[in-house]
Amino acid sequence: MLTVLIVTLFFVGGIALIVWYLKSFYAERDNRAKKAAEHRSKHGGESILEWNGNLADGAPDAEFGKLIVEVPKKRGDGAARFYEKGMVLEKKRLPYSEIKDVVFVAATSDKKFTLKQAARDMGVLWIYPKKGTTIGLREMNYQFDNEIMEKIKQGLGF
Repeated sequence: MLTVLIVTLFFVGGIALIVWYLKSFYAERDNRAKKAAEHRSKHGGESILEWNGNLADGAPDAEFGKLIVEVPKKRGDGAARFYEKGMVLEKKRLPYSEIKDVVFVAATSDKKFTLKQAARDMGVLWIYPKKGTTIGLREMNYQFDNEIMEKIKQGLGF
């Protein structure tokens, strides 16, 4: 009888923990969506990257406007370019109005002795478009700066 009670308590506790986790996850996602909607309303319903730092040197884009920030690749040519109204990553063009969420995971500056540690401590800026595949700007491929990535995320309103 006691074991049945203990198993039932663990089962109910596990379900309660899962429900709590899911509620907090969806609440955070809804909060980011609300912040993005407020950001758009400040600009007349248009999604714009707010930036209060130095602007990158480069030509403006015909569709997306002036170049705000550029994140160069570590190897080879190319960069992730963030314009006033959209981003260009290699051959992908994404207007900010088509982004549903942006999540930033900061890179740690600790020494990495194994490949597993390097992968776990790698920074990434996840960009979730409304349609299509998720875009990840990873520290492994781009010259990653936590401060700039956080500014991009906040500048988009997330």
